[in-house]
Amino acid sequence: MEVRTVVVAGASLSVELSGRGTLPPLLLLHGGMGSTADFAELVPLLTHDRRVICLDSRGHGRSTLGDVPLSYQRLEWDALAVLDELGVARADVMGFSDGGIAGLRLAAHHPERVGMLFTIGSDWTLPEASRAFLSQVTPQGWRDRNQNGPYSEAAYTAKNPEPDFERLVRENVTMWIDDTNATGYPGEDIRKISAPIVMIRGADDRLSSHDLAVALLQMLPGSALHELPDAGHEVAASRPAAVAEIVRQDQTHTV
Repeated sequence: MEVRTVVVAGASLSVELSGRGTLPPLLLLHGGMGSTADFAELVPLLTHDRRVICLDSRGHGRSTLGDVPLSYQRLEWDALAVLDELGVARADVMGFSDGGIAGLRLAAHHPERVGMLFTIGSDWTLPEASRAFLSQVTPQGWRDRNQNGPYSEAAYTAKNPEPDFERLVRENVTMWIDDTNATGYPGEDIRKISAPIVMIRGADDRLSSHDLAVALLQMLPGSALHELPDAGHEVAASRPAAVAEIVRQDQTHTV
């Protein structure tokens, strides 16, 4: 694996590059408060026939936060800047949770840059129940709920070159409850998407909406939905082989 740093809007973004092959490159965008570790078990299953570009979102993993507000628009622009820096004119994109929301924005606003879009546990608009839940998240509450593991403060601090846990949580909460399509969830802009969309979610996912996934299917007839039984929000980590198989099947159908 090769690790590069791309400087974008005051932040140093860490990018992991692995694999090679004839299929289009695949950009992986992880979830909020996570890192490229979200895809640790999945990446080796995808690199035998394509180049995989795994990005730590600003402020997360080994990427610094910089001094601009965190937003889904900012994540969209960061992803675009990384593709530009790497000389990638067009890529498939897979985004988990927040990464999928950024991927939806990227596909809606820059259709020439996205071949296929895979989303994992990502909503395209903000349900009121999610707003009520997410608006209550605090730095201490996050610590209490994630005392150990990849989403803990300790895991973040050990990896990040400029750690500021309290600010990162506050910035994420602001992003999570931003329902303006200028900077937040894409909303009706998803109707602009021309790339094939493959939605993946755990059937037991309480952080993404089955109803919104079905609504997207109805709005974009070329899209597809795979719901994995006995799986929750972090299905890329819990069921990597199943997710990789979905990617292979859907890629084969469209090549």
